[in-house]
Amino acid sequence: MKKTIALAAGLAGMALSPAFAQSSVTLYGLMDAGLVHIDNVGGASSNQVRSGSALTSRFGLRGSEDLGGGLSAIFNLESGIWADTGAIQGDFFQRQSWIGLRSASFGEVTAGRLLPSISDVLIGSTQAPYRGNATATIDGAATAGASARFNNMLGTRVSNAIKYASPSFSGFKVHALTAFGEVAGSNSAGRVLSLGGSYVSGSIEAGLVYHETQCKDAGGCAPGKAKDKILGLGGSYKLNGARYGAVYTRQENTLNVQGNDADVFTMYARVPLSPQWTVMGGLQFQNDKSVQNYDVRQVNLGANYVLSKRTWLYALYSHQTVKNGGKSGMYSATSDSDKQNQFSTGIVHTF
Repeated sequence: MKKTIALAAGLAGMALSPAFAQSSVTLYGLMDAGLVHIDNVGGASSNQVRSGSALTSRFGLRGSEDLGGGLSAIFNLESGIWADTGAIQGDFFQRQSWIGLRSASFGEVTAGRLLPSISDVLIGSTQAPYRGNATATIDGAATAGASARFNNMLGTRVSNAIKYASPSFSGFKVHALTAFGEVAGSNSAGRVLSLGGSYVSGSIEAGLVYHETQCKDAGGCAPGKAKDKILGLGGSYKLNGARYGAVYTRQENTLNVQGNDADVFTMYARVPLSPQWTVMGGLQFQNDKSVQNYDVRQVNLGANYVLSKRTWLYALYSHQTVKNGGKSGMYSATSDSDKQNQFSTGIVHTF
């Protein structure tokens, strides 16, 4: 169970309110580890113990304080873990590091290291992760080979950011984020803008979002570079406990490389077969519109078996093919050919 510590806010801020508004801090986390077989890594097969084939292993602290009048102070600190080695993934709180205010009437404002609005809309609102093997997707995360040149920001955090999410208006919400590049001599260099809207009503969820990243050069984009622009839209439908959906992103000048363009289209389904068994899968197509023209096709399949409310087993399979001479590769494991297969099995436990 999540461990929640209730504290009297008056211990830290009696001057704010004589009514002693309540605050809470929650310690939470997730561990994911299992076995992976990859049929081609540089020309040879590989067997590994891997962390996070289904979900990223992590732990964190989140908290809130009731300030009265429907207003709350909120924060989140979250760190990724390599469960197979015990090492921290990157900087200590690189997954989440933010603080803000939440109001039922005016929405939520946060500042720090955050998921951009494109990620909130296309993952949070359309259930995009549920398409099979999380470590093998070609949406810009956990990729190698030909697909690693593109990043449509799904699941990618942004530092030095301020984000706003509105309350729900009959199912509609507005999402906006800006992040400062903090480049000396230029207010626009490296700046990130993410703006979109989502809709949730009954069985239907949908979202539309635009995301851009300015070049980090103080004098404007250098030759061969350009503003990174992404347009994304997606939707899903829930029927008899199953969810079916699609996500499309159009990327221009990805990673600020001029002409590094691609379209990614994903179809996915997640279907419960019983209280214990769920199957999921997806088809992904990446149309590489750069001069390399390394189009990627991928099939992701998976199954979960629930042991308890907090623990489940999984089995995942992914097959990737790259066209026009490109090298296949998933999760930093590049093949020496245009094809690669990965099979993973493991256990997830949340706390």
